Amino acid sequence: MATYTTNGGIKKIATGDESGTWGTSTNTNFDILDRITNGVGAITLTGTTHTLTTTDGTLSDGMFKVLVLGGSPSGTNTITVAPNDAQKLYFIKNGSGQDAVISQGSGANVTVGNGDSAIVYCDGAGASAAVADISSDFGALKASNNLSDLASAVTALTNLGLTATAAEINYNDITTLGTVQASKTVTANSSGNVNWPDNEKAQFGDGSDLQIYHDSSTSNSFIDEQGTGNLIIRGTQLQLKNSSGGDMADFTANGAAQLYYSAVAKLATTSTGVDITGTAVTDGVTVDGTLDIEEVFELVSTGTSTTGTVTFNIVSQGIQYYTANQTANRTINFTNVNSSLAIGQSVTGAVLMTQGSTAYYLNAYQVDGSTITPKWSGGSAPTEGNASGIDSYSFTIIKTADATFTVLASQTQFA
Repeated sequence: MATYTTNGGIKKIATGDESGTWGTSTNTNFDILDRITNGVGAITLTGTTHTLTTTDGTLSDGMFKVLVLGGSPSGTNTITVAPNDAQKLYFIKNGSGQDAVISQGSGANVTVGNGDSAIVYCDGAGASAAVADISSDFGALKASNNLSDLASAVTALTNLGLTATAAEINYNDITTLGTVQASKTVTANSSGNVNWPDNEKAQFGDGSDLQIYHDSSTSNSFIDEQGTGNLIIRGTQLQLKNSSGGDMADFTANGAAQLYYSAVAKLATTSTGVDITGTAVTDGVTVDGTLDIEEVFELVSTGTSTTGTVTFNIVSQGIQYYTANQTANRTINFTNVNSSLAIGQSVTGAVLMTQGSTAYYLNAYQVDGSTITPKWSGGSAPTEGNASGIDSYSFTIIKTADATFTVLASQTQFA
Protein backbone atom coordinates (compact mmCIF):
# COMPACT_ATOMS: atom_id res chain seq x y z
CA MET A 1 0.00 0.00 0.00
CA ALA A 2 1.37 3.44 -1.01
CA THR A 3 2.32 6.08 1.60
CA TYR A 4 3.21 9.80 1.29
CA THR A 5 6.10 11.99 2.39
CA THR A 6 5.24 14.19 5.40
CA ASN A 7 6.34 17.57 4.07
CA GLY A 8 5.79 17.43 0.32
CA GLY A 9 2.96 14.90 -0.04
CA ILE A 10 4.96 12.86 -2.58
CA LYS A 11 3.51 9.40 -3.16
CA LYS A 12 5.78 6.49 -2.21
CA ILE A 13 4.59 3.60 -4.40
CA ALA A 14 4.72 0.21 -2.74
CA THR A 15 6.33 -2.78 -4.48
CA GLY A 16 3.94 -4.29 -7.01
CA ASP A 17 1.43 -1.50 -6.46
CA GLU A 18 -0.48 0.36 -9.21
CA SER A 19 0.07 -2.14 -11.99
CA GLY A 20 -0.48 -0.41 -15.32
CA THR A 21 -0.84 3.08 -13.66
CA TRP A 22 2.58 3.40 -12.06
CA GLY A 23 3.72 5.91 -14.70
CA THR A 24 0.86 8.29 -13.89
CA SER A 25 1.74 8.47 -10.20
CA THR A 26 5.42 8.83 -10.99
CA ASN A 27 4.79 11.77 -13.31
CA THR A 28 2.66 13.45 -10.66
CA ASN A 29 5.49 13.00 -8.16
CA PHE A 30 7.89 14.67 -10.57
CA ASP A 31 5.48 17.60 -10.95
CA ILE A 32 5.26 17.90 -7.16
CA LEU A 33 9.06 17.88 -6.88
CA ASP A 34 9.28 20.58 -9.52
CA ARG A 35 6.77 22.74 -7.67
CA ILE A 36 8.51 22.19 -4.31
CA THR A 37 11.94 23.15 -5.64
CA ASN A 38 11.21 25.96 -8.10
CA GLY A 39 7.48 26.54 -8.28
CA VAL A 40 6.05 30.06 -8.17
CA GLY A 41 2.39 30.18 -7.27
CA ALA A 42 -0.02 33.12 -7.42
CA ILE A 43 -2.22 33.00 -4.32
CA THR A 44 -5.45 34.98 -4.61
CA LEU A 45 -6.62 36.27 -1.22
CA THR A 46 -10.15 37.31 -0.33
CA GLY A 47 -11.74 38.27 2.96
CA THR A 48 -9.48 37.95 5.99
CA THR A 49 -8.58 34.21 6.00
CA HIS A 50 -7.03 31.74 3.59
CA THR A 51 -5.91 28.09 3.93
CA LEU A 52 -2.70 27.07 2.16
CA THR A 53 -3.06 23.30 1.81
CA THR A 54 -0.66 20.54 0.83
CA THR A 55 -2.71 17.53 -0.37
CA ASP A 56 -0.98 14.16 -0.53
CA GLY A 57 -0.32 12.96 -4.09
CA THR A 58 -2.06 15.95 -5.69
CA LEU A 59 -0.63 19.19 -7.02
CA SER A 60 -1.73 21.86 -4.52
CA ASP A 61 -0.90 25.48 -3.59
CA GLY A 62 0.92 24.49 -0.40
CA MET A 63 3.64 22.83 -2.53
CA PHE A 64 4.87 26.07 -4.20
CA LYS A 65 8.32 27.28 -3.17
CA VAL A 66 7.48 30.94 -3.95
CA LEU A 67 4.13 32.43 -2.98
CA VAL A 68 3.04 35.62 -4.75
CA LEU A 69 0.14 37.03 -2.74
CA GLY A 70 -2.50 38.96 -4.64
CA GLY A 71 -6.25 39.34 -4.78
CA SER A 72 -8.25 41.89 -2.82
CA PRO A 73 -8.55 40.91 0.83
CA SER A 74 -10.84 43.04 2.97
CA GLY A 75 -8.26 43.45 5.74
CA THR A 76 -5.26 41.75 7.29
CA ASN A 77 -5.41 38.22 5.94
CA THR A 78 -4.41 35.19 8.04
CA ILE A 79 -2.98 32.39 5.88
CA THR A 80 -3.09 29.02 7.67
CA VAL A 81 -0.56 26.43 6.47
CA ALA A 82 -2.08 22.91 6.46
CA PRO A 83 -1.49 20.31 7.56
CA ASN A 84 0.14 21.51 10.75
CA ASP A 85 2.64 18.63 10.88
CA ALA A 86 4.31 19.47 7.52
CA GLN A 87 7.62 21.33 7.60
CA LYS A 88 7.71 24.09 4.98
CA LEU A 89 10.06 26.74 3.61
CA TYR A 90 8.41 29.55 1.64
CA PHE A 91 9.63 32.65 -0.20
CA ILE A 92 6.72 35.11 0.04
CA LYS A 93 6.09 38.35 -1.84
CA ASN A 94 3.03 40.26 -0.66
CA GLY A 95 1.31 42.50 -3.20
CA SER A 96 -2.22 41.92 -1.98
CA GLY A 97 -2.82 45.42 -0.66
CA GLN A 98 -3.10 44.16 2.93
CA ASP A 99 -0.75 42.67 5.52
CA ALA A 100 -0.59 38.86 5.54
CA VAL A 101 -0.14 36.77 8.70
CA ILE A 102 1.41 33.34 8.13
CA SER A 103 0.25 30.78 10.76
CA GLN A 104 0.44 27.00 11.21
CA GLY A 105 -0.48 26.30 14.82
CA SER A 106 -0.70 27.96 18.21
CA GLY A 107 2.97 28.98 18.12
CA ALA A 108 4.49 32.15 16.73
CA ASN A 109 3.22 33.74 13.52
CA VAL A 110 4.95 35.93 10.93
CA THR A 111 3.45 39.09 9.42
CA VAL A 112 4.51 39.99 5.89
CA GLY A 113 3.59 43.62 5.34
CA ASN A 114 1.91 44.81 2.18
CA GLY A 115 4.64 45.49 -0.38
CA ASP A 116 7.21 43.47 1.61
CA SER A 117 8.86 40.11 1.05
CA ALA A 118 10.05 37.46 3.50
CA ILE A 119 11.54 33.97 3.76
CA VAL A 120 9.65 31.95 6.37
CA TYR A 121 9.72 28.39 7.61
CA CYS A 122 7.03 26.37 9.36
CA ASP A 123 8.31 23.88 11.96
CA GLY A 124 5.42 21.38 11.47
CA ALA A 125 5.11 20.76 15.21
CA GLY A 126 1.40 19.90 15.05
CA ALA A 127 -1.12 21.87 17.08
CA SER A 128 1.66 24.02 18.60
CA ALA A 129 3.39 24.63 15.26
CA ALA A 130 5.21 27.96 14.84
CA VAL A 131 6.30 30.09 11.90
CA ALA A 132 9.60 32.07 11.84
CA ASP A 133 10.99 34.78 9.53
CA ILE A 134 14.58 33.90 8.66
CA SER A 135 15.01 36.95 6.42
CA SER A 136 14.55 39.45 9.25
CA ASP A 137 18.29 39.45 9.95
CA PHE A 138 19.34 39.99 6.36
CA GLY A 139 19.62 43.81 6.88
CA ALA A 140 17.40 46.83 6.64
CA LEU A 141 18.18 47.87 3.07
CA LYS A 142 15.35 46.88 0.74
CA ALA A 143 15.40 47.77 -2.95
CA SER A 144 13.47 46.24 -5.81
CA ASN A 145 16.49 46.36 -8.10
CA ASN A 146 19.72 48.14 -8.80
CA LEU A 147 18.97 51.74 -9.78
CA SER A 148 20.81 51.35 -13.05
CA ASP A 149 18.51 48.47 -13.98
CA LEU A 150 15.32 50.52 -13.68
CA ALA A 151 13.96 52.21 -16.77
CA SER A 152 12.08 54.79 -14.67
CA ALA A 153 14.07 57.14 -12.44
CA VAL A 154 10.84 58.05 -10.64
CA THR A 155 10.32 54.40 -9.72
CA ALA A 156 13.90 54.11 -8.50
CA LEU A 157 13.53 57.17 -6.25
CA THR A 158 10.19 55.96 -4.90
CA ASN A 159 11.62 52.54 -4.07
CA LEU A 160 14.39 54.19 -2.05
CA GLY A 161 11.98 56.58 -0.28
CA LEU A 162 13.67 59.69 -1.72
CA THR A 163 11.97 63.04 -2.38
CA ALA A 164 14.86 64.62 -4.32
CA THR A 165 14.92 64.56 -8.09
CA ALA A 166 17.35 62.43 -10.05
CA ALA A 167 19.12 65.60 -11.19
CA GLU A 168 19.65 66.67 -7.57
CA ILE A 169 21.12 63.29 -6.66
CA ASN A 170 23.61 63.55 -9.55
CA TYR A 171 25.17 66.81 -8.26
CA ASN A 172 28.82 66.26 -7.33
CA ASP A 173 29.42 69.80 -6.04
CA ILE A 174 26.87 71.51 -3.81
CA THR A 175 27.73 74.90 -5.37
CA THR A 176 26.20 73.75 -8.66
CA LEU A 177 22.74 73.42 -7.11
CA GLY A 178 21.16 76.76 -7.96
CA THR A 179 17.55 76.29 -6.83
CA VAL A 180 16.43 76.46 -3.21
CA GLN A 181 13.97 73.64 -2.51
CA ALA A 182 11.30 74.91 -0.11
CA SER A 183 10.19 71.38 0.67
CA LYS A 184 13.60 70.37 2.01
CA THR A 185 14.61 71.00 5.62
CA VAL A 186 18.22 71.81 4.73
CA THR A 187 18.88 73.53 1.38
CA ALA A 188 21.77 74.94 -0.60
CA ASN A 189 21.92 77.86 -3.00
CA SER A 190 24.12 78.85 -5.93
CA SER A 191 26.53 80.66 -3.59
CA GLY A 192 27.31 77.45 -1.76
CA ASN A 193 25.39 78.46 1.38
CA VAL A 194 23.66 75.73 3.36
CA ASN A 195 20.35 77.07 4.71
CA TRP A 196 18.36 75.96 7.77
CA PRO A 197 14.78 77.28 8.12
CA ASP A 198 13.61 79.02 11.29
CA ASN A 199 13.54 76.78 14.38
CA GLU A 200 15.36 73.93 12.57
CA LYS A 201 18.54 72.96 14.43
CA ALA A 202 21.99 71.89 13.38
CA GLN A 203 22.68 69.26 16.05
CA PHE A 204 25.95 67.58 16.99
CA GLY A 205 26.58 64.58 19.24
CA ASP A 206 24.60 61.40 19.90
CA GLY A 207 22.47 63.21 22.46
CA SER A 208 22.10 66.42 20.38
CA ASP A 209 24.49 68.03 22.90
CA LEU A 210 25.40 71.03 20.73
CA GLN A 211 22.60 72.88 18.94
CA ILE A 212 22.75 75.90 16.63
CA TYR A 213 19.49 77.48 15.47
CA HIS A 214 17.37 80.61 14.97
CA ASP A 215 14.17 81.00 17.03
CA SER A 216 11.55 82.79 14.92
CA SER A 217 9.29 83.49 17.92
CA THR A 218 11.95 85.65 19.63
CA SER A 219 14.05 86.62 16.57
CA ASN A 220 17.07 85.37 18.55
CA SER A 221 19.82 83.00 17.45
CA PHE A 222 21.26 80.40 19.81
CA ILE A 223 24.36 78.27 20.32
CA ASP A 224 23.25 75.81 23.01
CA GLU A 225 25.44 73.34 24.90
CA GLN A 226 22.82 70.88 26.16
CA GLY A 227 25.21 68.18 27.41
CA THR A 228 27.05 67.79 30.70
CA GLY A 229 30.30 69.32 29.42
CA ASN A 230 31.40 72.88 28.71
CA LEU A 231 31.10 74.96 25.55
CA ILE A 232 34.74 75.67 24.67
CA ILE A 233 35.71 78.23 22.02
CA ARG A 234 39.41 78.08 21.19
CA GLY A 235 41.72 80.36 19.27
CA THR A 236 44.84 82.49 19.70
CA GLN A 237 42.69 85.61 19.35
CA LEU A 238 38.91 85.79 19.73
CA GLN A 239 36.83 88.81 18.80
CA LEU A 240 33.18 89.68 19.29
CA LYS A 241 31.82 92.33 16.94
CA ASN A 242 28.44 93.95 16.34
CA SER A 243 26.54 93.70 13.07
CA SER A 244 28.45 96.71 11.71
CA GLY A 245 31.85 95.23 12.52
CA GLY A 246 32.44 97.36 15.62
CA ASP A 247 34.46 95.84 18.46
CA MET A 248 32.58 94.49 21.48
CA ALA A 249 35.20 92.22 23.10
CA ASP A 250 38.70 91.09 22.23
CA PHE A 251 40.58 88.17 23.85
CA THR A 252 44.25 87.48 23.10
CA ALA A 253 46.10 84.37 24.25
CA ASN A 254 48.71 85.31 26.89
CA GLY A 255 47.61 88.94 26.48
CA ALA A 256 44.84 91.35 27.31
CA ALA A 257 41.12 90.73 27.42
CA GLN A 258 39.33 93.94 26.43
CA LEU A 259 35.71 95.06 26.74
CA TYR A 260 34.41 97.88 24.55
CA TYR A 261 31.65 100.48 24.78
CA SER A 262 30.66 102.03 21.45
CA ALA A 263 33.81 100.54 19.89
CA VAL A 264 36.05 102.20 22.57
CA ALA A 265 38.01 99.96 24.97
CA LYS A 266 36.86 100.62 28.55
CA LEU A 267 38.30 97.67 30.51
CA ALA A 268 41.43 95.69 29.77
CA THR A 269 43.25 93.07 31.80
CA THR A 270 46.98 93.57 32.37
CA SER A 271 49.79 91.46 33.79
CA THR A 272 49.16 93.09 37.19
CA GLY A 273 45.39 93.56 37.21
CA VAL A 274 42.93 95.63 35.17
CA ASP A 275 43.02 99.00 33.44
CA ILE A 276 39.73 100.93 33.42
CA THR A 277 39.22 103.90 31.12
CA GLY A 278 36.60 106.36 32.36
CA THR A 279 34.52 106.26 35.54
CA ALA A 280 33.91 103.05 37.48
CA VAL A 281 30.53 102.89 39.28
CA THR A 282 30.25 100.09 41.85
CA ASP A 283 27.98 99.08 44.73
CA GLY A 284 30.99 98.13 46.83
CA VAL A 285 34.72 97.55 46.71
CA THR A 286 36.84 95.15 48.76
CA VAL A 287 40.57 95.86 48.66
CA ASP A 288 43.01 93.18 49.76
CA GLY A 289 46.30 95.04 49.67
CA THR A 290 47.43 98.60 49.09
CA LEU A 291 44.86 101.14 47.85
CA ASP A 292 46.32 104.20 46.13
CA ILE A 293 43.60 106.85 45.61
CA GLU A 294 44.35 110.06 43.78
CA GLU A 295 41.00 111.77 44.33
CA VAL A 296 37.56 110.84 45.77
CA PHE A 297 34.25 112.57 45.05
CA GLU A 298 31.61 111.72 47.65
CA LEU A 299 27.90 112.06 46.96
CA VAL A 300 25.90 114.39 49.24
CA SER A 301 22.17 113.76 49.77
CA THR A 302 20.28 117.04 50.37
CA GLY A 303 16.93 117.47 52.13
CA THR A 304 14.65 120.17 53.48
CA SER A 305 12.91 118.43 56.38
CA THR A 306 13.08 120.27 59.75
CA THR A 307 11.49 117.81 62.22
CA GLY A 308 11.10 114.08 62.82
CA THR A 309 13.53 111.15 62.74
CA VAL A 310 16.50 111.40 60.38
CA THR A 311 16.88 108.05 58.55
CA PHE A 312 20.45 107.42 57.40
CA ASN A 313 20.86 104.39 55.07
CA ILE A 314 24.56 103.49 55.19
CA VAL A 315 24.27 101.45 51.94
CA SER A 316 23.17 104.38 49.75
CA GLN A 317 24.22 107.48 51.71
CA GLY A 318 27.49 108.97 52.96
CA ILE A 319 26.59 112.59 53.74
CA GLN A 320 23.19 114.15 54.44
CA TYR A 321 22.76 117.93 54.22
CA TYR A 322 19.56 119.55 55.53
CA THR A 323 19.38 123.03 53.98
CA ALA A 324 16.30 124.38 55.82
CA ASN A 325 16.48 125.85 59.35
CA GLN A 326 15.70 123.14 61.87
CA THR A 327 12.61 123.61 64.06
CA ALA A 328 12.98 120.80 66.62
CA ASN A 329 15.46 118.48 68.22
CA ARG A 330 15.67 115.23 66.21
CA THR A 331 16.50 111.53 66.44
CA ILE A 332 18.91 109.93 63.93
CA ASN A 333 18.53 106.22 62.97
CA PHE A 334 21.26 104.44 60.97
CA THR A 335 19.75 101.58 58.93
CA ASN A 336 21.10 98.42 57.17
CA VAL A 337 24.09 98.43 59.49
CA ASN A 338 24.11 94.92 60.96
CA SER A 339 23.33 93.28 57.58
CA SER A 340 26.02 95.28 55.76
CA LEU A 341 28.97 95.14 58.15
CA ALA A 342 31.01 92.14 59.17
CA ILE A 343 32.36 91.98 62.69
CA GLY A 344 35.43 94.20 62.83
CA GLN A 345 34.24 96.51 60.03
CA SER A 346 33.19 100.15 60.37
CA VAL A 347 31.37 102.85 58.44
CA THR A 348 31.45 106.65 58.77
CA GLY A 349 28.68 109.07 57.87
CA ALA A 350 28.11 112.81 58.29
CA VAL A 351 24.96 114.88 58.83
CA LEU A 352 24.85 118.67 58.25
CA MET A 353 22.02 120.55 60.01
CA THR A 354 21.23 124.17 59.08
CA GLN A 355 20.27 126.34 62.08
CA GLY A 356 18.28 129.56 62.33
CA SER A 357 18.24 132.06 65.18
CA THR A 358 16.91 129.33 67.45
CA ALA A 359 19.20 126.30 67.30
CA TYR A 360 18.27 122.64 67.68
CA TYR A 361 20.39 119.48 67.76
CA LEU A 362 20.41 115.68 67.41
CA ASN A 363 19.53 114.43 70.87
CA ALA A 364 18.70 110.70 70.33
CA TYR A 365 20.67 108.03 68.43
CA GLN A 366 19.72 104.61 66.98
CA VAL A 367 21.36 101.80 64.97
CA ASP A 368 18.88 99.62 63.07
CA GLY A 369 16.12 101.06 65.27
CA SER A 370 17.80 100.26 68.61
CA THR A 371 18.90 103.09 70.91
CA ILE A 372 22.66 103.50 71.33
CA THR A 373 24.84 105.96 73.25
CA PRO A 374 27.74 107.34 71.21
CA LYS A 375 31.15 108.16 72.62
CA TRP A 376 31.63 111.88 71.88
CA SER A 377 34.72 113.82 70.95
CA GLY A 378 35.78 115.83 73.97
CA GLY A 379 34.01 113.42 76.34
CA SER A 380 30.55 115.03 76.47
CA ALA A 381 27.46 114.81 74.29
CA PRO A 382 26.16 118.08 72.83
CA THR A 383 23.22 119.69 74.63
CA GLU A 384 22.30 122.24 72.00
CA GLY A 385 22.86 123.40 68.48
CA ASN A 386 24.64 126.52 67.25
CA ALA A 387 22.43 129.37 66.09
CA SER A 388 22.73 130.91 62.61
CA GLY A 389 25.17 128.34 61.25
CA ILE A 390 25.58 124.75 60.17
CA ASP A 391 26.22 121.99 62.69
CA SER A 392 28.25 119.11 61.26
CA TYR A 393 27.84 115.71 62.96
CA SER A 394 30.24 112.85 62.23
CA PHE A 395 29.43 109.26 63.26
CA THR A 396 31.80 106.27 62.97
CA ILE A 397 29.99 102.97 63.66
CA ILE A 398 32.16 99.93 64.54
CA LYS A 399 30.59 96.46 64.59
CA THR A 400 32.09 94.53 67.56
CA ALA A 401 29.66 91.56 67.55
CA ASP A 402 26.35 90.59 65.99
CA ALA A 403 24.02 93.60 66.39
CA THR A 404 26.54 95.16 68.79
CA PHE A 405 28.22 98.47 67.95
CA THR A 406 30.52 101.17 69.26
CA VAL A 407 29.71 104.64 67.87
CA LEU A 408 32.25 107.49 67.88
CA ALA A 409 30.66 110.91 67.30
CA SER A 410 31.52 114.58 67.09
CA GLN A 411 29.72 117.91 66.55
CA THR A 412 31.43 120.83 64.78
CA GLN A 413 30.02 124.32 64.21
CA PHE A 414 30.40 126.11 60.88
CA ALA A 415 29.26 129.76 60.69
